[in-house]
Amino acid sequence: MTFATMGRRGFIKITAVAGGTLLLGGLTGCGQNGSGGGSKGYSGDVAITGLASLIHSAPFFIAQSEGYYEEEGLTLEHIQFPGGLDTVRGIDSGIGFGTASTIPVFIAAEKGMDVKIIGNVYTAASVDFITLPDSPISSIEDVRGKKVAVSTPGSNSSYFADRTLRAAGIIPGEDVELISVGSASDSWTAVSKNVVDVAWTASPLSEKIASDNGAKVVWRSRDYVTDWSDTCLVATGAFIDENTEALKGWGRALQKGMDLITNDLEKAAEVYGKAIDFKPEVALEALKNSQNFFSLDFTDAQLAAVVAAGKEQGQITKEPDMDAVVMRNFFS
Repeated sequence: MTFATMGRRGFIKITAVAGGTLLLGGLTGCGQNGSGGGSKGYSGDVAITGLASLIHSAPFFIAQSEGYYEEEGLTLEHIQFPGGLDTVRGIDSGIGFGTASTIPVFIAAEKGMDVKIIGNVYTAASVDFITLPDSPISSIEDVRGKKVAVSTPGSNSSYFADRTLRAAGIIPGEDVELISVGSASDSWTAVSKNVVDVAWTASPLSEKIASDNGAKVVWRSRDYVTDWSDTCLVATGAFIDENTEALKGWGRALQKGMDLITNDLEKAAEVYGKAIDFKPEVALEALKNSQNFFSLDFTDAQLAAVVAAGKEQGQITKEPDMDAVVMRNFFS
C-alpha cells in the first residue's frame, strides 16, 4: 500500500445545514480562528473518513445539527475523505484533527507522521455481506462454492471477508471465490447482475439496500470479530498542544451525540436521516443495528486487534509504541 501525498483540494467539504441538506464544494482552506476551544471558541475544518456513507458519522451529524458543537464554542466544517489513509494524510497536512479508520493511524505513525489517537468512535467491525432477497444463501455456511464480492485486495472488505469466512471454516480460494469489484454500490450491482452471489457493504447502506431492494444480510463481520476499533479520533501532536480545550470540547459534543443515540434512538435517527437524506425508518434501522457500538473509550484488546490485523495484511511491520501513539486518558 502506497503512502503518496495528496493535495487538500482533491477532497470534499460537506456541511450539514438546517433541513438536512448536504452542501458540496471544493475545499479552499482551513479557516481556523482561535486556538483554545471552549469559551475562547474554535473555528476550522475536521477530517472524517466516509462522512456521508458510513454509520460512524452519525454522532458528528447529530453534534452539529443539535447545536452541541455550538455549546462548546466550536464552528466546524466536516471534510469528507474517501479512505482512512487519505484522512490521516489530510490531518497531517494541515487540518490537524479528525476521524479515521484505526489501522491507518498506526500505519501513519510507523511512517513517522506526528499523529495520535485521542479517542474511539465506532467499536464494531463495519463490513456486512448481503445477497438478493430470493437467493438460496441464508447463512455464511451457504457460500461454499459461491462468489463473494470485495472492494480491492488489502481493503477492509477483503480482510473481513477472509477473516470471517475462515472463522466459519470456509477457505477463500478453495471453498469460495473472492472477487474484487470496487465500491459497495458496485458490489450490489454485481450481485444484481449475477456476477457474484454475495455483496459486501456497510451500514447505513446495508439498511438502505434492504429497504429499497429487499436485500437480506447474510452475515456481519461483527458476528465474528468481538474486539475491534473501527474508527477513532485523531490529531497531530502539534494540534493537540495548541488546541487542547477545543479537542476536549469536541469530545464532549460527540459524547452528547452518542448519548442521544443511546437514550433517544428515534430522535437521533430523525436527525441523522435528514443529514444523509435517508428515509427516517432506514436511518432508525441503521442506528438500531449500531446503537451499542459508539464509544469514546477503547480497550487494550481493541487496539491489539487492529494492530494484529495491520500486521497480518503487511501494513504494519513492527509493534507500535502504544504510549507514543495512543492518549488513553485524553477525555478523562
